[in-house]
Amino acid sequence: MSYPRNSASPPVIAVGTLYLLADGTIQTAGASARVKTGSGAWGAAAGTLACDTTSGVWTYAPTQGETDAESFLVAVYKSASTTAQVTVATSASATAGYSGVDWSKVTAATSTVSLSGTTISTTQAVASVTAAVTVGANNDKTGYALSSTSRDAIVADFLAHVISKGDAGTIERAFWQAAKSQASAEGEVSGTPTVSAFDTDLTAVTGAYDHLLVLFVSGSLTGEARPIASYDNTDGRITLQESLTAAPSATDEFLIIPSHTHPIADIQDGLATSAALATVDSNVDTLVARITSTLFSGITSMANWLGVLAGKSADASTLAEIQSTTAGATFANGTDSLEAIRDRGDAAWAPGEAGSGDASQSTLLAVQDQVEAIAGTLGGTAISVTSRIADGGSMVIYTGDDLKVRSGTQVTVSISDAAGGIYSRLSAIGTSSLSWGAARPSQAAGAISGTISSITQSGSGDDQVVNLVIEILDAGQSLNPADDYIWQVASTSSSGDEYTEIEGTLDLRRRVAVPIIV
Repeated sequence: MSYPRNSASPPVIAVGTLYLLADGTIQTAGASARVKTGSGAWGAAAGTLACDTTSGVWTYAPTQGETDAESFLVAVYKSASTTAQVTVATSASATAGYSGVDWSKVTAATSTVSLSGTTISTTQAVASVTAAVTVGANNDKTGYALSSTSRDAIVADFLAHVISKGDAGTIERAFWQAAKSQASAEGEVSGTPTVSAFDTDLTAVTGAYDHLLVLFVSGSLTGEARPIASYDNTDGRITLQESLTAAPSATDEFLIIPSHTHPIADIQDGLATSAALATVDSNVDTLVARITSTLFSGITSMANWLGVLAGKSADASTLAEIQSTTAGATFANGTDSLEAIRDRGDAAWAPGEAGSGDASQSTLLAVQDQVEAIAGTLGGTAISVTSRIADGGSMVIYTGDDLKVRSGTQVTVSISDAAGGIYSRLSAIGTSSLSWGAARPSQAAGAISGTISSITQSGSGDDQVVNLVIEILDAGQSLNPADDYIWQVASTSSSGDEYTEIEGTLDLRRRVAVPIIV
């Protein structure tokens, strides 16, 4: 129908559907509208904007002034969503559904026109009407009548008329523009439709209507619109991005609206999904739960604390904070910081400063010369010096997931003792004066420590061995299975001196649970 110009009660206009860019859901609230009347500028809409929450179609009821032009445009928008717009061409009449003629544009009219069944406005000029009407210059329409034949001819001509582009500024051009802006195609449902796909009588090439809107204009789904996922030339099949509220019926009519919609997958690509946001929210909740209210209690500046622990420069307020803690009560950064310890080590580790009880390199060379001289004076038998420390061989122990050896663990190690000397010596010392320990060579002894529970002999001759049962007491701390370890058995004399009796290598491994296959 034609849209009335400057009517006191303009009809409501269907504008379209809005979709949220984040997930493609139809938006039925929170939108705004703008209007452009004729060649005027865009402005905020003064009419009434509404939405049918069932179909998701937005409608607009303009004010009278907004329709007072040959055409006007309405745009509906919402933040983070698609927009919908419509161009409306008005008629020369203020009556809805009536096109009429703008008689001010008719000059020297002499044609005979059949107006059967037409109501003529008092503002339109007509010369005379009999079976047909001749348009003239007078304004008198009294007694005009049209025959049924003339009326039928007018109706037939109107229904058979095909709107062409027309000339600029003509009503036909306005109708053509409005039609082009409102629909790319029209058709009917066929076959056995479902809520998400149906066949049609469309014959365009495959893909012609992909991502456009289909709007039903007849049947139970009138006014309902959905974005098209894909169109196939075979049977004119339309597959929708979103399901309809019900399956359409065969012969239901629809329009294809040239309002491009992006597939939900395209809109979602690159945006945070609900699942991803939920994961982030869960992780944040976990972190917040782990950060207790007392985590940094008593610390004014973490940077200052690190500075006091590292250097010797005075920082009275930070030092007071450290000393207020139980573990740091006696800490003094002038003597206990890393820098202070380094300074003492520089002096202690300098050549010749390792301690008065240690032999210098020159002394060791002199001893070696004396040993070689003594060896040379003995009757033809070379003397070789062997270590008094027995070779204990290699042993293996295991750590748990916390990289500690389980305390209370008993480990048995067998040491070759063909002559029985090791057994004799250790038995004479006694288990109460023996201890066991293991550590990396670069660290102080005793990272892992224990006692000797028992000493036994087994085998005979060259196969004779001494068996030590070791009870692990201290499991160590943050051990590294990748490192090399040395283990030793030490004895303590009555005067408190310690001597290493046996030494060997320790293979530290991480225990792996073997799954049981049923």
